[in-house]
Amino acid sequence: MCADLFHGGFKSISENQKINKRSSPFAEIQDLKTKLTTKKKMASLDIGDLPSELTSNPSAYVAVNGLDIENNAIHRTIWESFTTNRQDRVPLFLKLLPVGHEFPKAKPKRTSYDWYVPKGILKTNWLSKHLTEVPAVAVQFVDLDWDSPSWAEKRLECASKLEMLRESLQGRSTRVALVLIQKRAALPGTDDQIAAERAASLCSACDLSGKTLFVLPHSDHLYGYTLRLQNAFYELAQTYYHHESRRIKNHKDHLNKTTHQLLFVRHQFKIAFLTELKQDISAALKSYKQAYANLMEVRASDANLLEIKTVAGFINYKMCRLSFLNGTPLDAISQFRNHVDIFKNKVGHPELAFEHSAWMSKQFSHFGDLFEDAVQQGLNAIQTQHPGFYYQQAANHASNRKALCYKLCKSVEEPSDFEVLEGADALEFYGQRPWRACCQSRFLIGSLPIAMVLMTRLPEISVDLHLS
Repeated sequence: MCADLFHGGFKSISENQKINKRSSPFAEIQDLKTKLTTKKKMASLDIGDLPSELTSNPSAYVAVNGLDIENNAIHRTIWESFTTNRQDRVPLFLKLLPVGHEFPKAKPKRTSYDWYVPKGILKTNWLSKHLTEVPAVAVQFVDLDWDSPSWAEKRLECASKLEMLRESLQGRSTRVALVLIQKRAALPGTDDQIAAERAASLCSACDLSGKTLFVLPHSDHLYGYTLRLQNAFYELAQTYYHHESRRIKNHKDHLNKTTHQLLFVRHQFKIAFLTELKQDISAALKSYKQAYANLMEVRASDANLLEIKTVAGFINYKMCRLSFLNGTPLDAISQFRNHVDIFKNKVGHPELAFEHSAWMSKQFSHFGDLFEDAVQQGLNAIQTQHPGFYYQQAANHASNRKALCYKLCKSVEEPSDFEVLEGADALEFYGQRPWRACCQSRFLIGSLPIAMVLMTRLPEISVDLHLS
């Protein structure tokens, strides 16, 4: 059987080879299949992999409402002026939303942590939620000139649209702005006076400050106007992320390290990521360092070691990446060496040692990628420090993973009607196992049940471990 493990997975199992579920360890977990969560599915990560949300360049999310680019040529021109040549502008993620779009509902704000016990460290939906679902700024575009004959009616329409937008964002501190699309710019003199009076009236009706009401004349200078608008949106986003960071920091006074150590890690990671969205690299790096230090204080066991290593890998990646971006490559190298020294002997359950080799291989590979990117940006590598060294170490650990797989997994057979690791694509927290996610209190302390060990070893057999 082992000769075929690395060439397409399992052979068919004959009837007399099938595991008798009543007498096998797998029988212990058949009932768990019905208890697995049915959360929104996500891409299942292999050991040591990084989610795309973590490796991308984070940009402030601005939700754009009111532009009908399918049926209105002016709206289409405006949208194109916002979205072309983005690399030369402030880092924003502009997303055009359809009419009636619903944002994720905000959870009730927690006022006490007295009886709260966290179930994990970092939720799998948090990064994507704040990158693409919960906007820092929500902008409503409306066609309205200062001298419109139906000004009073249009003013009420603006107020109604902003009220609906705020209701959809209820419970969040998203900044709301209004942009008036006008056929021409106001002329000095009488036009200025009318514009000032009607702007004040509109701000009052829409509950806006003067700093969140903008005018966009559709003229030959459209590109310049949109450039100024994006800079204004960026400043509003800065205030949003600053507010969110302060809000999370205020939770610290309600936590204690006896029961909330995981929250110290989670909250500090969130602060770091929100600061990174502000493009404050130095402050974000400082917060990631604190998150890593907090993680090192979490008590590790066989049951939660994979989660700790997964989150440690995430934070280490961020620290190394930002150190390279900050122009301090020696700090990145030093951090990575420290990271490897801390975890190189934290193998975990001996029957799952191939997982540790897989994780170590990915750590070296990811750092090699970061190092290579830095070299392409102009960093000078030297003979003793270059990306190839880290790629070679990644290959060595991958080879060790292959050897351990052959040793530990060669005798494992799959029950014909059992879906391996069902629920792995719907986990609530990174680095947890499906069977731990729904039975955490039972498996948090002590050795892993043999059924779970066998269950975890099954997919390793079909992994393509050929080294190029």
